[in-house]
Amino acid sequence: MELQSGRSALVTPLILLGGFGPLFSASIVAAAGGDIRSWVRNLVDVRAPLHVWVAAVLVPLVLYVGAIVLFVGVGGGFDRAGVLPAAAIPSVAFATLIRGGLEEPGWRGLALPVLQRRIGAFKASLVIGAIWAVWHVPLFLLPGSSQAGTPFALYAAAVLGISVITTWLYNAAGGRTLVAVVFHTLSNAVSVTTAGGVIGDEVASQIALLVVVWTVVALIVWRYDTERLSPHPLPEGGLDLATPTPGRGHAGHPSETLSRPDSSR
Repeated sequence: MELQSGRSALVTPLILLGGFGPLFSASIVAAAGGDIRSWVRNLVDVRAPLHVWVAAVLVPLVLYVGAIVLFVGVGGGFDRAGVLPAAAIPSVAFATLIRGGLEEPGWRGLALPVLQRRIGAFKASLVIGAIWAVWHVPLFLLPGSSQAGTPFALYAAAVLGISVITTWLYNAAGGRTLVAVVFHTLSNAVSVTTAGGVIGDEVASQIALLVVVWTVVALIVWRYDTERLSPHPLPEGGLDLATPTPGRGHAGHPSETLSRPDSSR
């Protein structure tokens, strides 16, 4: 079933499911693990260093404006009249929080701490990025979604790189998930705000974004080691599947508990 506009009736429910699914799933896991308070505390903690907050706000501009500059430089076009007006930015930011930013309590707030303690920050970012990209596959199949008609391979490659950048910010913030929420939200908001101004080959514009994203990733990896992607120790938190400590779990069986964040952060 499709609406008169050609937009599938399933698009909006899928967008809401995609936006809230990781959040709800993570909250259930956190509650089942007995440490919902710690998970929520990390989610609302604003005490990240100021320079990390600045990066979370400015890096989305660097990525998408940089991609536009590169696209125009290789022959693409850009019409400022197609950019959404400043008055629309608050509503766009709210929409992109609901449709994307609220995925982060699941991706970075729960899954990342576990994975990067086991396989390192860079590899963990790629694993989460792959899951993150696949999570959006249904929208590529439905008319009227923002992903419809977009080459999935290019989208997935960009998501993998953005996942690495998000990990860098999360780790630099000492595991404060709110930083990742803000970065994800603003990245989507800048993308939506500027998308209407792009004139020309959509594939070329996406390749330009890929070049910029992976250039930033290369700089992060060059500056920091792949194990941490930041100058700080890996944050704690997330579901701890390690061997149980005395008093936790049943003897001879792995326990599944939530690690409490380092109170010294």
